[in-house]
Amino acid sequence: KETIYQYIELWNLGEDFKQWFEEACGVYATLVDRIVPGFPRKDIAAIKEKLQYDDNLVVQAEIFHLWVIEAPQEIAKEFPADKAGLNVLFVPSEAPYHERKVTLLNGPHTVLSPVAYLSGINIVREACEHEVVGKYIHKVMFDELMETLNLPKEELKKFAEDVLERFNNPFVDHQVTSIMLNSFPKYETRDLPGLKVYLERKGELPKGLVLGLAAIITYYKGGVRADDAKIVPNDAPEIMNLLKELWATGCTQKVAEGVLAAESIWGENLNNIPGLTVAVKADLDSIQEKGMLETVKGIL
Repeated sequence: KETIYQYIELWNLGEDFKQWFEEACGVYATLVDRIVPGFPRKDIAAIKEKLQYDDNLVVQAEIFHLWVIEAPQEIAKEFPADKAGLNVLFVPSEAPYHERKVTLLNGPHTVLSPVAYLSGINIVREACEHEVVGKYIHKVMFDELMETLNLPKEELKKFAEDVLERFNNPFVDHQVTSIMLNSFPKYETRDLPGLKVYLERKGELPKGLVLGLAAIITYYKGGVRADDAKIVPNDAPEIMNLLKELWATGCTQKVAEGVLAAESIWGENLNNIPGLTVAVKADLDSIQEKGMLETVKGIL
């Protein structure tokens, strides 16, 4: 809404337009839930053959979709998307849907990706099917993140099971590296709140979420995997530079402290969370010494 006001000023649209915008237009909070892995490189030749058209803007998406619009019910008459067979909900508040989706879908995505990639796994579905990493994903979703939400347990369990089914979609090859773009800001919004609530409620840190953070920090070290696949992190230049400087010290204590102290990422100093620095350092050491898979086994 603020942006629209800026354009009204910028384009000199005048008071009449501004009044029309204020009186006749609705600006509603929305939430979209759909996994969209992107360009289907593997199948594009067959798709173009079927279309008989050279389309480079093809995008792959799962069948599941949800669009939540925080608006009065009468808006549905103006915009009858549900009548077109689309899963669009008009609700008084999108907050519970937002919290549920960000926590139980985006939260696991953010931590499973570096754990899976550093375990030699490239696709989300393969991570879910993996004997060790699959158990890790289940632990993070059901034993940790679900414990931090206030919605009815059965409802959360059903949603989490649906999410796992979506992760396991045999028709979608969702590359874990595509999820890892800007991992630190993602962790801050999707996983850090759960880590804090879990600690508050249980009196201990959630081991899966802590390991997920250590995995992101390790991924940002770069280098190559055991199978010679390149590790290519991608984030804001200041974050990339910070991690490069910290890893150059060769000291995991400095790495853990330095990342957790980065208020530009977290908005606070996470070294103040009891036990977090020690736990992150221990996981970093374990990943360096034993590898990712053995470290995951250690927390299961």
